[in-house]
Amino acid sequence: MSDDYRQHIRRYIKSRVYIDLAGPPIAGEDPGEIALCKTLDISAGGLKVSLDRELTVGALLHIGVELPAVDEALHLVSEVKWCGANDDPETGWTAGFKLLNSDESDIKKWHDLLPHI
Repeated sequence: MSDDYRQHIRRYIKSRVYIDLAGPPIAGEDPGEIALCKTLDISAGGLKVSLDRELTVGALLHIGVELPAVDEALHLVSEVKWCGANDDPETGWTAGFKLLNSDESDIKKWHDLLPHI
């Protein structure tokens, strides 16, 4: 996607992201399948990640993002906007997430912290 269409400034920050592939856990049950990946860039409205599997476009997923100088991961609700295989199959996949406003997430904290990172 061309930067001309971007609504938010991209920051090229490397951090870990945990993707809950099975949906939010139920108290007392196994948390399900978690995928670990890395950010390639982040913005107020989304992030681009590198991961080892394909994701379903349109899927709504809970993610945890570890940001530099923040003690604990921020929990966010996201939508997979696109996902594609990298040219080199050994480097996996790249996916873009749109962050959604949700009372059950740290989206306000995300917006507050981002200008200071």
